[in-house]
Amino acid sequence: MKPSSMLSRLRQSRRTSLTLFAITLGALVVAAAWFLGARSSLADAYQRLGNRNQALSEAQVREQEARLRVEYAQSAKQLVTAAQAHGLQPDAWGERLINLRQSQMGREEAASLLGAVGRDSDRIFGAEAFELSVTHPDEGLFDTPDAVDRAPSPLSLTLRGSLLFRTAATGGGAALLPEAAP
Repeated sequence: MKPSSMLSRLRQSRRTSLTLFAITLGALVVAAAWFLGARSSLADAYQRLGNRNQALSEAQVREQEARLRVEYAQSAKQLVTAAQAHGLQPDAWGERLINLRQSQMGREEAASLLGAVGRDSDRIFGAEAFELSVTHPDEGLFDTPDAVDRAPSPLSLTLRGSLLFRTAATGGGAALLPEAAP
């Protein structure tokens, strides 16, 4: 082979190699750009998926709350129906809130007050808090004091709750309360 043809072939081979290298480098740059774009798109897709999952869980919580409200409404409706069947119409009853906090009173006064909130066919008391105690360590709650030289110590009464009382006569209301049963 002639040195000029060999040199020509080497130059051509170098040009082909450089061209091939440039094409490969271009393809690599395009692939890297595509990879970065795809990775960014994947991160966006994961973020959208997280947002959708969070929205789904919030919707499920709201659905559960709505179901509980429906159950509560149905239960309340059944309770109102049963109360009306027993003569407990809401418009025939009044309510008074009683709130005594550590009030000191005599035994007769305490007995009278506790008798007034006792349950019968015309009133129902729902206590939230009840406490009755003696204020003197030598006296008992159920024993009357024997001391003649001093007056009995007052009792301490805490009573908090709602007293429901009948404001209108209704038929069938007494059947619900055990004290009024024949």
